[in-house]
Amino acid sequence: MSKNILFFDVDGTLVDVRPAREYIPESTIKATHQTREKGNLCFLYTGRSKAEIYPYILDVGFDGIIGAGGAFVEINGEMLYHKKVGSKEINHIVDYFEANDFDYYIESNGGLYASKHLVPRLEWITYGDLENDPEARRKKEKTPSHFIPSLIEGCD
Repeated sequence: MSKNILFFDVDGTLVDVRPAREYIPESTIKATHQTREKGNLCFLYTGRSKAEIYPYILDVGFDGIIGAGGAFVEINGEMLYHKKVGSKEINHIVDYFEANDFDYYIESNGGLYASKHLVPRLEWITYGDLENDPEARRKKEKTPSHFIPSLIEGCD
């Protein structure tokens, strides 16, 4: 019996991103499990960094990950390849963003590092005026973002 390797994109394929809070449909989880039970290998293939591959995605069970648009490869939890952007390049772009008052975040396998004003801005965009609008606070409570809390604030 030959094994097949199946590659799953995350956003819009494995993960349904249309609702307010992304999720993996049960039918997809079941199909992935059945595929692996037949001896096939299942890999994530995504533009997301490791920090954006949340536990609910990994809990499905995968044999490996090709992530960050090919910048890292992991098989059975072992990192086989990891290409990092140099500090000089990162500092250059951060200096540019800061000088021009852009909000940003930097993706890495170790975390998502946000500029100091990004989180309040994303909360305003996502929910509305949390300070003055009770409906905005209810919206945040009812459908909290999975992404915003994952940001590490104050990246300078």
